[in-house]
Amino acid sequence: MTITALPTGLYAEVLSFYGHQMQKLDGRDFAGYAATFTEDGEFRHSPSLPAAHTRAGITAVLEDFHRKFDARKIQRRHWFDHTALSQASDGSITATSYCLVLTVHADVKAPEFGPSCLVHDVLVRGADGELLLRSRHVTHDHVFPA
Repeated sequence: MTITALPTGLYAEVLSFYGHQMQKLDGRDFAGYAATFTEDGEFRHSPSLPAAHTRAGITAVLEDFHRKFDARKIQRRHWFDHTALSQASDGSITATSYCLVLTVHADVKAPEFGPSCLVHDVLVRGADGELLLRSRHVTHDHVFPA
């Protein structure tokens, strides 16, 4: 296996980006989460749903998806780990991470695990040099191709 060296600090920068981004998602700041994408970003988080495009589209999809949780007192947490990065000649970064979603119900102490996912991202630099997602495609481990 060949692993190409990345610029110093890039891995830590990507992990910090994910930490801030997932806290926005888990805190139900969907507009803040969508702002971590490029204006024309693409987001596909569930194999049964079509991809969302643009920040407004991503916000709308997340608001609609999370309505099913409104009647229940739950907290969801997205845990990213084993992130593998590669950088293309155009400066874009491909990242693949394992993600485990935990759901904690107000009346149950033990968390509910799942889904287990693989997250495929393409990150780029915005005008101010900040990392932004150009695309995120999430596959669920329990869904096998036909």
